[in-house]
Amino acid sequence: MIPVRASVKWLLTAVVVLSEIPLVAQVLPGEEGMLERGGRLPGEVSMEALVDSVARWGRTEREKVIVLAGWFREYMAIDAGKFLTGGPDGDYREVLKERKGICGDFTGLFGELCNRLGIENERVEGYVAEDGRERGETCRRTNHVWNAVQVAGEWWHVDMMWAVGALGRDAAGEWVFRRHWNPEYVLTRGEQFLTTHMPADPAWQLTDRPYAMDAFIEGNLTEGERGDYYNYTDSIAAFRRLPRDERQMLFARRANRFNPRNKEVMAVTYYNEAVFLLNYNRKTQAVLTRARAYFRIAEEYARDLPGVKESIDEGLRNVEALIK
Repeated sequence: MIPVRASVKWLLTAVVVLSEIPLVAQVLPGEEGMLERGGRLPGEVSMEALVDSVARWGRTEREKVIVLAGWFREYMAIDAGKFLTGGPDGDYREVLKERKGICGDFTGLFGELCNRLGIENERVEGYVAEDGRERGETCRRTNHVWNAVQVAGEWWHVDMMWAVGALGRDAAGEWVFRRHWNPEYVLTRGEQFLTTHMPADPAWQLTDRPYAMDAFIEGNLTEGERGDYYNYTDSIAAFRRLPRDERQMLFARRANRFNPRNKEVMAVTYYNEAVFLLNYNRKTQAVLTRARAYFRIAEEYARDLPGVKESIDEGLRNVEALIK
């Protein structure tokens, strides 16, 4: 089974380069005390104890997010080894224990903490520029993930990995983590954030006039094309009410429509949904027929995706043999 958009190794040097762009910090000077409180919590801590402590210190959803940010600022590190080798997202319990990871690990841990604190949140897949590569080439697949949180009824972006620092090379040329607090990536939204982070699904731009993908690729949102009025709040609410499989496929369709360069999102998502369907249901004629339809959609988008195409072709052959 192909992992859904997993094991992406993206160039964290992009953090070093793009963090120079001025953003409006959403963690305000008067809220520094909340960050400090989070930093005073223990580093070696169980999930339950950390949640209890954050709940005691933070009265509102916003305060809880900022206390969590203080804990991440003090203890979480970008994993240089995993950056070099890649790998699937770690289990949040292991990430908490090791206190390091890459984007999917940060996102998973922060999301689970929010779940336990009663803070509505979602995982946002998207694109960031990679140092030394053309954006058009980079954007053929999603290469980053972060969180969105709902605070006082409004959605905000939170990228804890970019917030805590970046990777750089030491004197020996080895990749090392350099801790540097970037509060502009916590509880933020707007053009300046989207200059560095473009969601694959335009609803998560959190703007009522979404920017075009080409504007991001060209690195100029200010002068780029924007869409017509779009009620992203209603769109997100409707999306979140859908069953898991429908959400996955709707995300893939929206992502491909927004950025036709990214064919992988359709190929991998529909392949995985076919496999999920076969693995977790009785193989009735109806299930087999539906799985075949998913494989065929995946096949259509995988023509130029070596490795992915072979797996899809094999799955399609297997299900067709069962139908016969």
